[in-house]
Amino acid sequence: MYLKAYAKINLALNVTNKRKDGFHDLDMIVLPLKLHDTIAVNRINKKQTSHILINDGMPNFTNDICGNVIKAITDKFNIKKKYEFSVYKDIPMESGLGGGSSDAAAIYRFYNKKFKLNMSDVTAVNFLKEFGKDIPFFLVNKPSRVKGDGDLIEPIEVKNDYYVLIVKPKQGLATKDVYGALTKADFNVCDIDKVVEALKDGNDELLAKSIANSLEAPAIKKCPKVKEIKDYLIAKGFPITLMTGAGTAVFSLSHDKDKVEEVANNLKKLNYNAFYTTILKE
Repeated sequence: MYLKAYAKINLALNVTNKRKDGFHDLDMIVLPLKLHDTIAVNRINKKQTSHILINDGMPNFTNDICGNVIKAITDKFNIKKKYEFSVYKDIPMESGLGGGSSDAAAIYRFYNKKFKLNMSDVTAVNFLKEFGKDIPFFLVNKPSRVKGDGDLIEPIEVKNDYYVLIVKPKQGLATKDVYGALTKADFNVCDIDKVVEALKDGNDELLAKSIANSLEAPAIKKCPKVKEIKDYLIAKGFPITLMTGAGTAVFSLSHDKDKVEEVANNLKKLNYNAFYTTILKE
C-alpha cells in the first residue's frame, strides 16, 4: 500500500500571542500543494517494532514526529500488528513545507482506516496537535485559514490557479530555533482578512501587498540566504513571494509556467533546491 503526504505553503502567518505555557497562538492562510512524499506501508513480524524509514535509510523508531505518532496510536489503541513505513521524500526537510507533519497525518489516516479507530474530528485534532501544529491541517488538506494552536480550521475559496515556484537554500532551520528568535515586533505582521479577500476575488495585486510571515524576520537572522532568495525572486518579477512556515524555503506564485521553469533552472545552476508545483484545491 502507498500513501501520499502533500506539502503546504503558508501564504500568510501571524503569530498573534505568546501564551503562559510558552507556546504561540497563530493565524495563518495555508494552501496544500500537489508536491508530496510517498509512503510505502508493509506488514512486518510481530516481534519487531513499527517504524519508519526515510529514503531507505536506517529505521527510526520514535525520535521524530512520525515515530511519536505511531507509538502514541499503537499504545492508545493497543494495536499489535506491526508495520514498516518507508517514506520517500520529495518534500525537502527543514523547509517550512510541512513534510514531517503531512507524513504523520498520512500515517494516522492509515491506522484510522485500517483499524477503524473511530475518533471524532475534534478528538483526532486534539490528539494529533500535541505532536505538531500543522498535523490537523493535513487532515483537511484544503485551502484554509488556520488559527489558535493549529486546531481551528476554516476552508477558504481560492479563485485563481497558480504555479508555485519553491526555492530552498542548503541551510535548514529547526522550528524551535526560529521561534526562539521571535520578538514582539514580529507579531501580527499582516492583515489576514485582506489575504482571504484577495484569494477569493483573484486579486493578485492585493495579494502581493497583503502577505507576510511573522517567522520570516527571525529566520533571516539565522539564515540570510532567505532574504537573498526572496529579493532575487521579486526582482525577477514575482511579487507574490514569501518564506513559508519557519523556513527556509521561499515560494512565489505565478501564472507564467515558462517563466517559473526558467527561473527554477537558473537557480538550480546556482546550487539551490529549486522546483515548481501547483496548488491542490480538491
